[in-house]
Amino acid sequence: MIKGQKGFTLIELLIVIVIIGILAGVLIAIIDPAAQQNRARDAGVQAAINKVSLATQGFVSAYGRTPEGDEFINALDNSTAQAGSCLTATDTCLFAVTGNPLPVLCDPAGNGWDGAGAAQCYYWYVGALGTGGDFQIYARSFGIVTTTFQYDNTVGRMQQCDEDGLNCI
Repeated sequence: MIKGQKGFTLIELLIVIVIIGILAGVLIAIIDPAAQQNRARDAGVQAAINKVSLATQGFVSAYGRTPEGDEFINALDNSTAQAGSCLTATDTCLFAVTGNPLPVLCDPAGNGWDGAGAAQCYYWYVGALGTGGDFQIYARSFGIVTTTFQYDNTVGRMQQCDEDGLNCI
């Protein structure tokens, strides 16, 4: 280096770039973008369940009973029923919420509330017909493969259950 000149040498700059690259790699490994994305999707699914449960609670308040399948799906905006589901005088309804899809093939236990083949999984409404308004809404988690979210209006909050919708915490 010539006397009187100030600055960094090429070697010093390369060492700094390598150190920054190593730190960035460690940071990406710690953050785990896929897990963060799954948590965000799970938050969207839980928000959709809360919205559907509020609409169902409104129906129960207005009519004093849980909605039948067709009444349930007709009361929801941005939702479509699975073909053959949500029929009159049934207490179950499989449905999709626009903008909040669920994971593909979400029901490995074979309980029958997922899409066929590679189709999207469905949300699941179960209402107790002939009662004062007991119902549950289920959806599969993105982030935790063996977890199902359940809103049970008798409990009054969202719960995490095993993949069969049993054993909730």
